[in-house]
Amino acid sequence: MGVFRSGRELTGFGLLLLHGLCFSLVVFYVNMFQLWAWLSRQLGPGFLVKALPVLVTAAVLALVAWRFIHRVNRGRSINLYVFGLGIVGAVFALAIPDPRVPVKRIHVAEYIILAFLVRYTLSHRLQGGGLTLFTFLATMLLGVHDEMLQGFHPLRYYGWRDIIVNATAGLSGALLGHGLHSFDRPGRKGEGERALGCSGLVLVLYPLLLGGVVWQIYVLFQQRGEPFSLFSWLPLAAVSLLIGFTEPGIVFDSRRRHGLQTVFWLASTLVFYPLLTRLTALTFL
Repeated sequence: MGVFRSGRELTGFGLLLLHGLCFSLVVFYVNMFQLWAWLSRQLGPGFLVKALPVLVTAAVLALVAWRFIHRVNRGRSINLYVFGLGIVGAVFALAIPDPRVPVKRIHVAEYIILAFLVRYTLSHRLQGGGLTLFTFLATMLLGVHDEMLQGFHPLRYYGWRDIIVNATAGLSGALLGHGLHSFDRPGRKGEGERALGCSGLVLVLYPLLLGGVVWQIYVLFQQRGEPFSLFSWLPLAAVSLLIGFTEPGIVFDSRRRHGLQTVFWLASTLVFYPLLTRLTALTFL
């Protein structure tokens, strides 16, 4: 157990394993297509196959609501307004996918679950508003990885609308977790606030980092099936390198500003997808 905990704190290696589990769940989601295709064939083209993803999401929300009621009955603190916003976000996310492909709505349940796992992982370093903010950002970026992995999958396709669904469901899960005070850890008060206390340079570079992600999402969608241009990944790569040189403590220290570190690695590693198409014979669709 010493590999995972040093005293009462999770070790850096244990934290890395939890982040690996979050990414592994994304890989699992990408490869669930055949399961859903099989279920669709079994259920036929009727109402049930269209309703199944909604029913799965309703079951996930029912489990979250049960946890809400359980906390209220035990006199534990909750944030009703934020919890309600999380429910509204889940309903809104269900309305985003293309209605001609109803199975896409399963992303909502998947990314609410993922957001709770991300929140648990980050809670070992963050608390408060910082925990909720970085839960959303990390889950959103994992949703981008999901779609880019689909671009290489022989039975899947990369799509910008699914990224929006993943992000909206991730926001829903982050708000639900905040409303329930899930994985709040007494004794670690203030770490979320310190994580948000950044230098002016960081406050400039991180919007540029996320802007580079948005640019790559757009360009890769436009250039699917073709060799990706240098400009598809260069802005994100340039900002990532700049952050690495100017703020190495954020990049390599898991105990300070861990939320920023998580966002950095999830965003910067996105450059490998267009690079992979240039270095191999793989086609991105």
